[in-house]
Amino acid sequence: MLKDYIKLHVFVLLFGFTGILGKLISVDSLTLVLYRTLFAALGLFVILYFRKVKIQLSFRDFTVLFGTGLVLGLHWLCFFGSGKLSTVSVSLVTFSTTSFFTGILEPFFFKKKMVWYEIVLGIIVVIGVSIMFSFEIRYLTGILVGLLGALLAAVFSIVNSRLTHRFDSQVISLVELSAAMFFMGVIFLFAGDFNSLKLSQNDLFWLLILSWVCTVIPHSQMISLMRRISVFTANLSLNLEPVYGVILAYFIFGESEKMSFEFYLGGVLVLLTVMLHPILKRRFT
Repeated sequence: MLKDYIKLHVFVLLFGFTGILGKLISVDSLTLVLYRTLFAALGLFVILYFRKVKIQLSFRDFTVLFGTGLVLGLHWLCFFGSGKLSTVSVSLVTFSTTSFFTGILEPFFFKKKMVWYEIVLGIIVVIGVSIMFSFEIRYLTGILVGLLGALLAAVFSIVNSRLTHRFDSQVISLVELSAAMFFMGVIFLFAGDFNSLKLSQNDLFWLLILSWVCTVIPHSQMISLMRRISVFTANLSLNLEPVYGVILAYFIFGESEKMSFEFYLGGVLVLLTVMLHPILKRRFT
């Protein structure tokens, strides 16, 4: 179990780089997600080819995985869109509300009773985010888009927690990433700028890092980890993503990422939920 938690936090650190890479890549959010899903799907296809894994899915299972991939694509579109509409810090911290949405939605998906302390911790997250952004109202659009992305991330992770017990985690990732790529491609045909498909060497380099190092590895392994840890625990640990990301963003982008004192105060409350969860879980289960 300790090994799983160490892996989890390594993957969270890798996810913490995604917002920064989104800022470093100059293309718009739609083009960014389209290329990310394309490169990541190709990378997973190569891995599965050399592993000699056969993809055998019923039509129903394929439909569920495909639909989940559409949710994933929309989540990423909101996540990177939030960062480009505001700051990396805003997109990362709004993402931390995923645990709150998970605590609310998971009982309805799995038809089980709500766990009171998960709801309390989720409320603390919301309070923390409210404190942060009551003083950063100029980023309202970015905040709302980020919150929508967090809601979609909760739905995505809840559905995946059921799928991971039935399929190879990399097969799940390949189908979902392919679905996200297809969906982004359809949107791009109607709303995209074809000139943005021309990538500079710098954009191509960061996109490959984003797609392979910060997507293929942590995404497929996170799905595998969810066989042994709960969805809420995984999403609560992901609250550390903005902590890592905000610190890294400040050192990389400097003053443009500097936020108010209240922003960081709210961030401490979010971090507090991560520390309290395992304590409460041991006490009441």
